[in-house]
Amino acid sequence: MILPSRGALIVSTDLHGCWADFMALREHFLAASATEPATHWAILGDTVHGPSDEARGRRPELYDYSDMSAEIVAGILELQRAYPGRVHYVLGNHDHGHVGGPRTAKFHTDEVAALEGRCTPAQLADLRALFEPALLAIAAPCGVLLSHGSPDDRLQQFDDLDGVRLSPRDNDPYRRHLLATFLCSYGQRDEVTARLLARVSASAVPVSLVIHGHDRDEEGFFSSGLRQACPVIFGAPKSHKRYVFLNLSARYDSVSDLRDGHEIRRLYPS
Repeated sequence: MILPSRGALIVSTDLHGCWADFMALREHFLAASATEPATHWAILGDTVHGPSDEARGRRPELYDYSDMSAEIVAGILELQRAYPGRVHYVLGNHDHGHVGGPRTAKFHTDEVAALEGRCTPAQLADLRALFEPALLAIAAPCGVLLSHGSPDDRLQQFDDLDGVRLSPRDNDPYRRHLLATFLCSYGQRDEVTARLLARVSASAVPVSLVIHGHDRDEEGFFSSGLRQACPVIFGAPKSHKRYVFLNLSARYDSVSDLRDGHEIRRLYPS
């Protein structure tokens, strides 16, 4: 997807079943929409698969919440219906396991089985309804490329992502690699990301910065070089959880253009 060149954009990632964090983001989106009706929200994947009882006991400051993955999925679908074309979902590697991808093992040996085993038929249908049409990347004329992982430079042109199938075995080697790198890659060397951004710029819109999820940092935000940034919600203490707020008519050329308290915002300001 390519976003418009006006309005506002909220970027968040990796909720992993935390209902309170979803509701806080929802309130930020609704408040922004009341001021700027052309506000978009890009959710960069991994909505599902919350902590186990063992993890909650071991790190309560990070994981002391009940897993409400299915309820969050339903909440996102409701927002997509209420605000058509403005709430965008980018597939995460944990989400992918529910629609043909590899099954993750983070808090449970089989995260997919653990979640689906307690879902109603309607909730199972919701998982497919959100994840099957999910995007692999979003580009914005303000200069950002949004994805779950921080992909390498194998992508040749932006439209190639449209041909990627959800089941890895249904892809040729090139598209199988695209699926893996956009969902599962961690930070890249700056020169690798620069080549990726140059190819997206040549085939879509000019972009200079990747904002991604998939990773975690207890400070709530981190960057790799000048061209990769990750706002962190899951895995950060409540006071440090961050999301990003962008002006779609502005221009962001590097991580240094994302200012703490302006573009980089605390999920819980108080």
